[in-house]
Amino acid sequence: MKTYKAIPGPLIVSIEKGKVSSATDLFANMINAEAQQGWEFVSMETITVQEKQGCLFNQQYVNTTIYMLIFCKEV
Repeated sequence: MKTYKAIPGPLIVSIEKGKVSSATDLFANMINAEAQQGWEFVSMETITVQEKQGCLFNQQYVNTTIYMLIFCKEV
């Protein structure tokens, strides 16, 4: 039987030109850290949520994308 877990990936607000490798390194480091604990990487999924931004009376909703890393392990 397998058990699964999802962890949020790193928040990447913006990627500067030429800095894509540092963003991919963040994901690779997270995947490798979980692998050392016996978790197998399954997939990366995206979830879009709406968050309030602004002060009291000027709050607006903005869409934010969260990357979820999915892992499994035999139990």
